[in-house]
Amino acid sequence: MLKLNKIISYALIAFWIAFAFNLLQPFDGNWGVGIYWLGVVMLVVHVVELVLVYSKLKAAGHASLKDIVAVLAFGILYWKPIIKS
Repeated sequence: MLKLNKIISYALIAFWIAFAFNLLQPFDGNWGVGIYWLGVVMLVVHVVELVLVYSKLKAAGHASLKDIVAVLAFGILYWKPIIKS
C-alpha cells in the first residue's frame, strides 16, 4: 500500500506541474481544457477536505503552511496518516 501511495503522490506532482504549465501556456485542443477543469475540480475538493480536517490537523500539531499546501496538493494521501496516528 505504501508503494501505491508513493506512485499516486508522484502522479499528483506531475499533474500539478502540468496544470501550472497549462495555466502559463495553455495546451492545444482538449488537453488544455481537460487539465484545467480537472485541476479546478481537484483543487475545490482538496479545499473542502482542508476545511473538514483542519481542526484535526491543528490538534495533531500539523497546521503550518507546509501542511496546508500538502493537503491542497495531495489531499487524503497526506492528512489521513496524520490523523490516524
